[in-house]
Amino acid sequence: MSAAMTAGTKGQPPVTSTERRRSIRSHQAILAATTQLLAEVGYTALTIEGVATRAGVGKATVYRWWPSKGALVIEAMSTALEMISVPETGDLREDLLAVGKGIVQTLAYTPAGAVISALAADLIRHPDMAEQFRKQVIRPRRSDVTQILRRAVDRGELPVDLDAELLLDVYAGAIFYRVLVSGEPVTDLLVEQLVSLLLDGKAPVRPSAAR
Repeated sequence: MSAAMTAGTKGQPPVTSTERRRSIRSHQAILAATTQLLAEVGYTALTIEGVATRAGVGKATVYRWWPSKGALVIEAMSTALEMISVPETGDLREDLLAVGKGIVQTLAYTPAGAVISALAADLIRHPDMAEQFRKQVIRPRRSDVTQILRRAVDRGELPVDLDAELLLDVYAGAIFYRVLVSGEPVTDLLVEQLVSLLLDGKAPVRPSAAR
């Protein structure tokens, strides 16, 4: 047993290995309960009391790790939300289409999309929560997509001085704008139009005109 575990911290009783295992189980149970309830009742109706009951813990246990409902939901999403599948086809267009369609599927057709929309207002009001969302949800997935652009630069398909961050802002930003602001359809066609716009400079046309 380590010195830290036997001596405790600042006069506190030592933490035993059994207590540590119990703490980890409680932590995991709370995240699982949060994910389940988000799918069942959504972000707005979710409560700390409901999560604690579902996880079989007290409210104080939840608040020990998360200061607010939003902070808890963000960590649960970061744990449950699948990472974007980053293809390696060697074709920039196909890679961007695959990633974009994955984003559309998540935002438009899974509970996570509805949660992000409902969470957006809280992110605006609470900068600390917004930074947590960027750190735990957005940046890891954005980093994966950046790999696609870097590989395309290495192949000579994109300029070496590419502003990858701005390109990603335009690409993913258009999808998020429709989900969070305009309410316009979020479809695979949107992804195809965005890729054509970014890679070919091809102005998008309405579906009826395309037909």
